[in-house]
Amino acid sequence: MLLDLWGRGYSDSPFTLPHDTRLFTTAILLALTSSPLSWTGSSTFALLGYSLGGGIAASFTSHFPSLVSSLILLAPSGLVRPHHINKTNKFLYSTGLVPESVLERIIRRRLQGGSPRAGAVKPSKEDSKTAADAVSEEITEFPDEKGVSFNNALLSKARPHITVAAAVAWQTQYHEGFIKSFISSIRYGPITNQQPDWKRVGERLAAQNASTEESYEVEGLQHGKVLIICGEKDPVILKEELIEDATEVLGESGVRFKFCDAGHELPIIRSEMIVRYIWDFWETGS
Repeated sequence: MLLDLWGRGYSDSPFTLPHDTRLFTTAILLALTSSPLSWTGSSTFALLGYSLGGGIAASFTSHFPSLVSSLILLAPSGLVRPHHINKTNKFLYSTGLVPESVLERIIRRRLQGGSPRAGAVKPSKEDSKTAADAVSEEITEFPDEKGVSFNNALLSKARPHITVAAAVAWQTQYHEGFIKSFISSIRYGPITNQQPDWKRVGERLAAQNASTEESYEVEGLQHGKVLIICGEKDPVILKEELIEDATEVLGESGVRFKFCDAGHELPIIRSEMIVRYIWDFWETGS
């Protein structure tokens, strides 16, 4: 199953509720319970999350470990170091400091490619790239040698006119709940300071890897590891920081890293490579 986040694509926006891990967990459980597929007992499922979805997937697994047979994270949020979020965004996304109607106009203008002066505060040069920007589609352009960047990455080879930027622009224009969900996800979503949930996954993996009981193998994650895939050139989920921080909370024996020659758009432009990584991991654990 492929899930939209609340307020994205064609999904509704429950904009009166905080878009936090409780709401995202509810979305996963609703999808599971409405599916004809079995998802409990021996019929556990693999969970794959990208970017903000990675932080959501890690949180879900920490609370429902016996439901998940394999956890795969692509450039995941959750462990982004707080100092990467600049003062401007801290101010903008703080509840009550900016009227919601004003904030929505500012964010809509930014997502549509408007001038940064649409906001009341202009970020300094050293603060121009932020974690909030990247996780929420506001990534600074870092094209590769072929000119591919996050915003101009094609979402479908069959529809070459649909890029990430075009999809975001469509949602800002036609999806009434998109901006509200976008703001709430940045405000409440699992972007930073999620070490407790990740540690809970790591502790279970450590117990699984140290145990000889069959129940741990059956109910635990496949191969006793989490697979994390990230881009070598990702300007948001920084490779070296991710390796250090994920290893600290999951343990050296509890995580396997793979890397792609890409930025934050890695699952879009390196999809075949990522599928090979996942398949190899499922087959051999490597």
